[in-house]
Amino acid sequence: MLDRADRRLLLTSARAHLLEGADPALRGVPGHVAASWRRSASSGVDPGEVSNEYFTDLDLGSRLIHCARPVIEQLAEEIADAPMCVALTDNGARLLVRRDSDAQIGRVLDHVHFAQGFGYAEGTVGTNGVGTVLEFGESVHIIGAEHFVEPLQTFACAGAPIRDPFTGRIAGVLDISCRSQDSTPLMHSLVRTSAARIERNLLMDRDQTQQALFELYSRVDARSRGAVLAVGQRMVMSNAAMQTLLDLADLEALQDHMRFAMTGHARLDNQVDLPSGTRVRVRGSTVVVGGDIAGVVGVVGVVHEPDGLSATALERRPAPQLLSDTGRARGGRVVASSSPAWRAAAATVEQALRAGQAVVVLGEPGTGRATLLSDLHLSLHPAGSIVFVEADEVEAAPREAADRLLQPGSEPALHVLRDVDRLSPRTAQALFARLRTTARPLEHVAATAVQSGTAEAPHGPLLALFRASTSVPPLRHRSADVPALVRALLAELAPYREVRLDGEAMRLVVRYCWPGNVRQLREALASALRLRPAGCIQARDLPTYCSSVPRSSLRPVDEAERDAIVTALRCAGGNKVAAATALGLARSTLYRKIRQYGISD
Repeated sequence: MLDRADRRLLLTSARAHLLEGADPALRGVPGHVAASWRRSASSGVDPGEVSNEYFTDLDLGSRLIHCARPVIEQLAEEIADAPMCVALTDNGARLLVRRDSDAQIGRVLDHVHFAQGFGYAEGTVGTNGVGTVLEFGESVHIIGAEHFVEPLQTFACAGAPIRDPFTGRIAGVLDISCRSQDSTPLMHSLVRTSAARIERNLLMDRDQTQQALFELYSRVDARSRGAVLAVGQRMVMSNAAMQTLLDLADLEALQDHMRFAMTGHARLDNQVDLPSGTRVRVRGSTVVVGGDIAGVVGVVGVVHEPDGLSATALERRPAPQLLSDTGRARGGRVVASSSPAWRAAAATVEQALRAGQAVVVLGEPGTGRATLLSDLHLSLHPAGSIVFVEADEVEAAPREAADRLLQPGSEPALHVLRDVDRLSPRTAQALFARLRTTARPLEHVAATAVQSGTAEAPHGPLLALFRASTSVPPLRHRSADVPALVRALLAELAPYREVRLDGEAMRLVVRYCWPGNVRQLREALASALRLRPAGCIQARDLPTYCSSVPRSSLRPVDEAERDAIVTALRCAGGNKVAAATALGLARSTLYRKIRQYGISD
């Protein structure tokens, strides 16, 4: 067995050969260290100095810090007699907390910028007890010359990942650091044990939301003789009356509807049309814990049960063609939705189009707003046409665009003004001024916009010109529709071919949150088809992000943040610098959150 000096010599020699470009077998170098060295070299890390970035946008009030603080304080007491420090980082390798056992170790760590706010990602400072944990996904003990950057080789650090107990994703890293001569194998054991304690605290803290939901459900169930349903992000509770009230398809559709409705309402009292034709009334309240929506609890009663066949008028009508973003028929068929929110939106749009009224459809990008308008118009007017007016066209010539919207064609034509929310304030005002000069209301005109459009927004006055409006739900709130959508999209992407998803792949697709909605689902299937153009598509054929963030793993506040990022990226045409500016985020923060939420380019 090599002594410390011989081992240092072996590591130094192997590292030197790697830096010279020889890339030897690195015999005697631990596998995870050798892999980290190669990653560090390929990332262009300077082996001679610590060149890390300082961040100011730290979340110092996070759940992670709240749950880790008591463990860190106790750990600091346990190492008080040794010259060591305890550090906590987020999942972007940025230092949040550091506790030193004495002033001397603190001073030497300050010299290498191992302090609050500084980043220690492997791609920036090479092999270390924080960044390498995030890359490797397991705990590590990096001692002396195992560090890639020379100034760090006087230190030893043991780091362990802290995983969110519900998502399994790494929330941060706990690290114990000291000078290399003071290193002991106990550091590694101690940091792993302490990280596990923080994970237990995260579990108990997250359970507070579930406990609050359960308590409200119990109170409502105790005083109600009817059916009671509680829907959270990761759990569903129902009493015996609820379990016998609806079939499985109706129950899943109702759950999706309640998840969608609770994001924008403190109280619910509405009627919902379910796939079987049954209409129910839901009255309930949302449960909020620490600013996050834990779920919704409602009392459910049947208002109407169908006679005979249970198809609604919308389901009886032949489905029109599935249209592309440019309005050309792709040859596919629209999938009849089981989502009450989607069906309600379709009914509102159909009613407006029948009357020739101007209608605006609100929703996230990629949800099928323009497709819904196109399909319903062509189902009402088979010989009609769709004229899309893009936001860029309006920016270039707002007066001409307004004239197009005001002049009816010789055939039943629907003019669709797309992405009104992307118009600049000046253009929105010019378009509004031109359109309001007409003596009659807008007819055979529609528009799409994101959900955030309000009267205070630059395009708010424009929306007031439309007689009707509705909102379509995102795909994550239409989980029951996903299998049918997959089949329809595969038929469109691979006509005349026998292609399907196997069970595991379909489970991944159904469970994924789809921040890019139907558009992203289509892109994912197209990517899988490039790998397996025929036969049974397997889970490994899908993009890796499909298994990154299950739909139930995100809190509503996380969903809102993720969705805002997706919207900003799409509005910026994929330009991350412009999106970061629009969101008011540092570019490094945006990159980290893109990885965190598994957002595809």
